[in-house]
Amino acid sequence: MKNNQLKITVIDGYLDEPSCLGVPPYISPHIRYLWGALLEAGVRDDNLNYLTIDSLRENKDLELKKMETADIVIMIAGTTVPGHYLGGQPATAAEIKEIGKKVFYPTKVLGGPITLIENMKEKFKDNFDIIAAEIAAVDIFKRLTETEILPAEIDKYINKFALSGSHLLKRHPNYPKIIAELETFRGCPRSSHCAFCSERLKNLTYSRSPENIAAEVKALAEVGIHHYRLGSQTDLLLYGAQLKNENFILNPDQIKELYQGIRRADPDLKVLHMDNMNPAEIARNPEKSAQIIETIAKYNTPGDTAAFGLESADPEVLKKNNIDSSSKDNYFAIKLMNEIGGRRENGIPKLLPGLNFLHGLIGESRKTLNYNYQFLKKLLTDNLMLRRINIRQVVRLGSYPEVKYSQGEFKKYKQKINKEINQQMLKKVFPAGVVLTDLYSEKKKGSLNYCRQLGTYPILTAVIDQNDNFFQKVKVVDHGYRSITALKWPKKFNDYSKKELEAIPGIGSKRASRLILEKPADIKELSALLGPDFDQKTLSHFFQF
Repeated sequence: MKNNQLKITVIDGYLDEPSCLGVPPYISPHIRYLWGALLEAGVRDDNLNYLTIDSLRENKDLELKKMETADIVIMIAGTTVPGHYLGGQPATAAEIKEIGKKVFYPTKVLGGPITLIENMKEKFKDNFDIIAAEIAAVDIFKRLTETEILPAEIDKYINKFALSGSHLLKRHPNYPKIIAELETFRGCPRSSHCAFCSERLKNLTYSRSPENIAAEVKALAEVGIHHYRLGSQTDLLLYGAQLKNENFILNPDQIKELYQGIRRADPDLKVLHMDNMNPAEIARNPEKSAQIIETIAKYNTPGDTAAFGLESADPEVLKKNNIDSSSKDNYFAIKLMNEIGGRRENGIPKLLPGLNFLHGLIGESRKTLNYNYQFLKKLLTDNLMLRRINIRQVVRLGSYPEVKYSQGEFKKYKQKINKEINQQMLKKVFPAGVVLTDLYSEKKKGSLNYCRQLGTYPILTAVIDQNDNFFQKVKVVDHGYRSITALKWPKKFNDYSKKELEAIPGIGSKRASRLILEKPADIKELSALLGPDFDQKTLSHFFQF
């Protein structure tokens, strides 16, 4: 059958790996490249069907039945890091297997990060006709067109696929509330790798030019996408870097060209954030790293987060897992980033570190928990900000051994960090009275409407007593351990509900009832009702007449 006659269904099972996130509201480059590869191979757009795993779950029997009319069904999936998701749930191994079993007629293809895991290949080989390469776009294009692609030509084809793949975005059920994950380079450039990480399993590597990334952004903007994250790389500092005598020579000029090109490509850009950065590289190259951080903080949008993979502050764990950083490196990098990226725009820091801790690593002991806690305590004492602290447990890959540790102790440790560290950090980063913009509702429970901005690691924001699905502005009123509470803004005093008044610091239930009953006409009357001891800063932050 000719390619222009093929009917193909693409299932986005979502993915999450150390260098890339593709769970809504993010869309991975993997799925966009695949879509572009199919179009470049001559498959007609109207013969292509796109289905997210969430959409499939909503009407599974009907969707599986419809797939029988396709010639090929391609599923992209795989989570190689642990995560908690609100915008969507990645396909489970059981769901992938069920699709492979229940779809009969089409040729069934499985691709994505899941194919990096050897036992998963064995698990699904009887249910799928083809287990494709992790970057399925290249593999499937070669099969459909019988084209030989040399390693030196990979980036040329990837760039073609990226441009054509932009047409997929309008088919996404979240459109246009989507963050396009942009890939700068693929694979970990280090000559030795962290023992637990899936990046070491990748064989296909390449780097994309600033010009080609800007062209992709332009194509995405033309279909109505204006939120981007440079998330699909292991360390943004190494973009354009050269390896010399086992050390990297950083390239601040190429990163500046990258950011300037993205800004020019989309004048209507709403979000430009990033993800991974190696703190050890910052410590080794402080001057060039400072230049790069300056560039990012100049051209990004506020609320950006650079994820630092400290993984553990325990030197024994770092050594046994070949982790390329130390608590000393991380402290230096966190301090430098606070000095440069901690400046605020519209009340929000431009660029802050996010710290990753991983548990269940070789060499871990009870001492590890204390090492981690004391490191975080020092950051707090020294008035250094972290945008978020991510405490996860190892996803075991290949021969990485299982390390036993007490789940009870682990739970107590997380609670202690939430109570004594996380909440205080949130108060520093998002102080009461700060205004956040453009939040989308994710779920509603009781009088709380849980929302997030589109961006990297957006803070979960509970907006009080509101049923809206979108908030142009909200004002921060209180802080939890991993979330904040806010009021819809701007708001006149007479528009407050009792629940909203109760949430304002120092008001409470009795005062809220009294204020509603007394109905003060202006700020002077309100101040008199609240009394001379009421905090004047709170008064000015939250009350307008």
